[in-house]
Amino acid sequence: MNILILTKVPLEGQGLKWIITSQLRDIKVEVVEDVEQFSKHVKEYAVDFLIVDLDLWESQQPSFLPPQVQWLGISSERTFQTAYRALKHKAEDLLFRPFQPEHLIKHVQQARFRLRNEREVSPQLKSASELNLTYEDLLVTETYPNTPVLMSAIVPSTVEVGSQLVRTLEGFSFPTTFHVFPFSDFILVIHQLVEHEELQDSYRAFFASWKSQSETLLSIYLYESSEGKSTRDLYQKMRRFQERIFYDGYDILSVELSDLKWRDLDPFLSPLEQRTWIEMLEKKKLKAIREWLEQDFLTLESPYPDPEMVRIRLTSVLAQMRRYMIAKSINNETIEKQYHRLFQDIVREPVMYHIIQKLGDFISKLMNETSFPDEGISNFSEKVRAMMESNYWDSNWNLATCAEALHLNKSTLSRKFSQSTGKKFRDTLHEIRIREAKRLLKETKAPLEEVARLAGYTHQTYFNAKFKAATGKTPSAYRFD
Repeated sequence: MNILILTKVPLEGQGLKWIITSQLRDIKVEVVEDVEQFSKHVKEYAVDFLIVDLDLWESQQPSFLPPQVQWLGISSERTFQTAYRALKHKAEDLLFRPFQPEHLIKHVQQARFRLRNEREVSPQLKSASELNLTYEDLLVTETYPNTPVLMSAIVPSTVEVGSQLVRTLEGFSFPTTFHVFPFSDFILVIHQLVEHEELQDSYRAFFASWKSQSETLLSIYLYESSEGKSTRDLYQKMRRFQERIFYDGYDILSVELSDLKWRDLDPFLSPLEQRTWIEMLEKKKLKAIREWLEQDFLTLESPYPDPEMVRIRLTSVLAQMRRYMIAKSINNETIEKQYHRLFQDIVREPVMYHIIQKLGDFISKLMNETSFPDEGISNFSEKVRAMMESNYWDSNWNLATCAEALHLNKSTLSRKFSQSTGKKFRDTLHEIRIREAKRLLKETKAPLEEVARLAGYTHQTYFNAKFKAATGKTPSAYRFD
């Protein structure tokens, strides 16, 4: 879109030009200072929109505006005559000085939108070679390139270098016509496709050149399309490649030969996986935990699951750590802050490998916490209760093993616990196990045998009897009630 500004104040003209070109990338602006220059320019060059200072238009002077060109009036004179002249000659609007920059931008955007609609021969068959590509082509309209294109998604490891990266791209000697579209999290470049190997070599040269001048890492994905897809569809495909940073990390140049599709993934830990985590945390099996994280997350291969599903699965792992912290009464301020910071990292960190590293570091710190810090347990019964919460799933864990861990005689433990709580040790342990069984029956589809085992019961018949005694219903009836 070409804009011509007529203003009696040169400095104002340059300011208006800067406002427009700094916010709208696909617009060219020229400034003239008198009517003679203005008339000459509109005759010699194609002009799509005019901004006219009505203070230069004398009252008896005939119109010097070209026919059927959209225009916007500006003036310092708030008079009826000024408004009437703008109305008579069909101005889009009249802005009186001083006016807000956003009002000017709004009118330019509206004019550009109308101009694009007028130029469309068919709303679904615009040719990319007949007009410059704009953001509307990527986000709104159905623009179909009539020649093959190569698109690149360029993702910097820090967004602060965005402007520098755009300037470097625009100044690089690619062997073809191209358009650069900056977005908040990546930059999209669209090339008319020549010999694809030549373009790939050019990107390798650009990649090497960028490394020599910046410490910010880049990931570049190249994708060739010759199938008659719209630029909007291609943009969506390239954005998906940008999301693959989650798996690939930074500092790569990848030539993509096919579309990227995510595979299905159940993001939640199964009851068995939850039990495994409780056991690893309880027994402080740090090596086993790191191996589990590596096997479950870092060995994923294409086709990858949706990164958002993986993030949910990571929060499920974090939830097991929260259960461990509650059971062990680990609630000091430092650990709590680190826990919440880790949750934010899981939600926002762009690279999965970095999340796994932070997760491993947090677990190491958690393992170094005292199992039962004095300030976290107010009395003996709470300590025993916490041990039950951590070990109920183990069918071999009982009064004797608890007493051994506390260096007490089991009779002494039983008597002290009953005196403190008014309940028997065995009955309290059964309550916790039945509570967990009820949760598993309602929240999972695990078979009844698996529910019994996860709740800490070896024999299905014994579990059924204890469950009915506690709830008045069989496990099966409770699940479908």
